[in-house]
Amino acid sequence: MLWKKREAFALEDGGQITMLHILICDDEPAAAADLEQRIRAQPDFSERTMQICCLTQPDEMLAADLAVYDLLFLDIDMGEVNGIDLARRLRRTRPDAVLIFVTNFIEYAPEGYEVNAFRYLSKQQLELRLPRYFSDALAVCRERQRTVDIFCEGEITPVVVQSIIYAESIRHEQLLHLNRAANNTLSTRMTMANLEELLAPHGFLRIHRSFLVNMAFLRQLQSTEAELIGVGILPVSARSYREMKRKYLNWVVRQE
Repeated sequence: MLWKKREAFALEDGGQITMLHILICDDEPAAAADLEQRIRAQPDFSERTMQICCLTQPDEMLAADLAVYDLLFLDIDMGEVNGIDLARRLRRTRPDAVLIFVTNFIEYAPEGYEVNAFRYLSKQQLELRLPRYFSDALAVCRERQRTVDIFCEGEITPVVVQSIIYAESIRHEQLLHLNRAANNTLSTRMTMANLEELLAPHGFLRIHRSFLVNMAFLRQLQSTEAELIGVGILPVSARSYREMKRKYLNWVVRQE
């Protein structure tokens, strides 16, 4: 098995979530430390299931692997580093990560739509807004970290649904391609039909007899090919394109 599990913890409803990784980027160390302290003081924060990383130096931010983080608090104007640019880099590999801009510059809001910002949090309103924004963000993260059970090498392995970019059929095996936060790939002898039945309710679309894709990573769907974020071009079955397009558009509407 090529895939290495991230640490998982039980939910009250019997499901599982992985360790939630939180990133704070602010070029003012005091501001970053203050936000971290406020987050840790929230009733919903758990030392057991959440880890916080603070980056305050431009070289650290530019070198960081943003894809490993699930919830990010980014300052926008940080001198040498622009939070919008960091968010653009994040979205190349993690369209599912929850992004909150912590800023005094609301005029950047239009650019936030481009990178699918979850909230704008004014530094002057941290005490007032942070509790609700953090709670709302956690609810989204928990939903996105739901797991499915994949039968692999004789045992059941829980896999975070949104860590799967796409499934590919290779001979008698199916290869699940995972995002960098989940470490590479997972091989299973479950059939593609079994995987489609399991994953379709979670936003997956069968675009070809050999490919099942996570629509959260689908940048463009055409009659002969599909473009996936961080992957590139995959073939599409032209005969089923009309029905695929209908399912995709219905999914997009439900996300709004």
